[in-house]
Amino acid sequence: MMNNKVLVEIIVPLLETKYEAYIPINKRLSTVIKLIEKALIEMTNGYYPNKENSVIIDAESGNVFDINITVKESKLFNGSKIILI
Repeated sequence: MMNNKVLVEIIVPLLETKYEAYIPINKRLSTVIKLIEKALIEMTNGYYPNKENSVIIDAESGNVFDINITVKESKLFNGSKIILI
């Protein structure tokens, strides 16, 4: 069991698709967004654009996460659904 990561579902409206990924709980959300986007760019052969100022939103509440807090502080847990905008 990986206690330093959580498995989340990432909804990507731009690609009209969803992914599941393990994200590290000790990283800031701003760093996690960059890691997710880097993976999306690679997985889509560059179709996903390299963007600035992306945010993640809690799919349940619609709240935008503060990108300056860590994943642990954001209270994301295994099974959380987030939307990458």
